[in-house]
Amino acid sequence: MALKLNSILMVHPFGIGDVLFMTPLIHALKTQGVNHIDLVLGSRTQTIFENHPGIREIHVIDRDRLASQSWLKNFKEITSLLGRLRRHRYDAFIDLSLGRQYSFLTWLCLNIPVRIGFDYKNRGIFLNRKLKLQGGFREKSVVEYYSDLLKLIDINLAEKELEFYVQPQDEKEAELFLKQMQLDVSSRLLAVAPGGGESWGKDARLKQWPLSHFHALIKQLQTKKYLNGIDRVLILGSKNDKALGEALRACDPSFYVNGCAQTSLRVTAAILKKVTCLIANDGGLVHLACAVKTPVMAIFGPVDPRVYGPYPILPTRIALVNENGPECRPCYQNMRYNSACMHIECLNGLSAIQVIQQAEEKGFFQAFRQKVHS
Repeated sequence: MALKLNSILMVHPFGIGDVLFMTPLIHALKTQGVNHIDLVLGSRTQTIFENHPGIREIHVIDRDRLASQSWLKNFKEITSLLGRLRRHRYDAFIDLSLGRQYSFLTWLCLNIPVRIGFDYKNRGIFLNRKLKLQGGFREKSVVEYYSDLLKLIDINLAEKELEFYVQPQDEKEAELFLKQMQLDVSSRLLAVAPGGGESWGKDARLKQWPLSHFHALIKQLQTKKYLNGIDRVLILGSKNDKALGEALRACDPSFYVNGCAQTSLRVTAAILKKVTCLIANDGGLVHLACAVKTPVMAIFGPVDPRVYGPYPILPTRIALVNENGPECRPCYQNMRYNSACMHIECLNGLSAIQVIQQAEEKGFFQAFRQKVHS
C-alpha cells in the first residue's frame, strides 16, 4: 500500500450489527501489515472484540454514563482517555461515527496525521481523507461503504465475511446454559429473535414482526420439515425482549424456551454456532449469526436490507420483506424513520406463507440442506 501504517485508531460508537460490519476492515488492515489496531467503542459492543487477534486495546465511551454525570467528571474521563491514546502516536485514525467530535479531538489532542471518515452533513471538517455521504447509507451494504473508505489509503477489501471469535470458555458456558434449559445440544434446535434490537429503544416495535406470524412460520417449518425438522425453539434477545419471549413461549410452552437476557453476548454467539438456523427480526443477532456462519432468515420492515441486511449475501443468509408492502417502505432514510407509524403494514402484511415462498425462491431451503449434509 502507498502509506506505511503501523498503528491505527478506529472509532465506532454504535450497536452490535454496525460494529460487526467493521470486522472485515480490521481483517484487511492486518493483512496489509498494520501491526497495532486500537478501538474506541460504545459500552454495549466492547465484548465483541475480547480475544480478537487483530485488536491490541479497547477503550470504551459509555454515553449513558456521560449523560448522567457532571461535566467535571466527563472532562476528567475524556482527558484521561486522550492521555492514554496519545502515548501510542497513531499513524492513522478511522472515524466511523458520522459525527465531528471524535475527529476534532484527534486533530486537536492526538496529532494523528491521517484522519479518515465520512463527510456526513458536512461534519468531516477535521478529516483530511474523506468520502462525501449524501443522505446516509443507501442501496448497498454498509460494509461496501466501509470498503470505499479503505480505498482512500489504497487498501482493497478482499475478504468480506463478518468475524466473531468464539472462545472455548464461551462454548463451555453455552453448553452449560443449554443443559440448564434442558435442551439437547445434539437435537435440531432452532433459534428465534422476536425483538427489534437495542439501538431503536422504545421504537423497536417498528421492527417487530407479529409474534403470531413467527409462531405460524415455525409451525409450518416444523410440519413440512423445511429445516429437516425442529425439536425445540430457543428464544433469544435482551432484557427488553423478555416479555416478547414469554408471550411467544405461551403459544406452546413445551416447544419454546425463553432464553432472553439469560446469557452474555459472547455466550449467545456460541449458542448461535450450535443451532440449526436463526429466524430473527432486523437486529444485531442477525449479524452475529452471520459472523459465526449460522443460516439466517431475517425479517425486514422499515429498514432497507440492501444496506443493513445479512452480509455477504449467500443462499443461507436471506432477508425477507413484504414485497407487496406499502410504498413508504423502507422508511428508514438519512438515519431517520417514521416513529409515528401505527399500522406497520410493511411487517404486519407479511405472512408466514409469503416468507416460506420467498425463502424457496431464494434457494434457502435447498442451500440449508446442502450445508447440513456437508
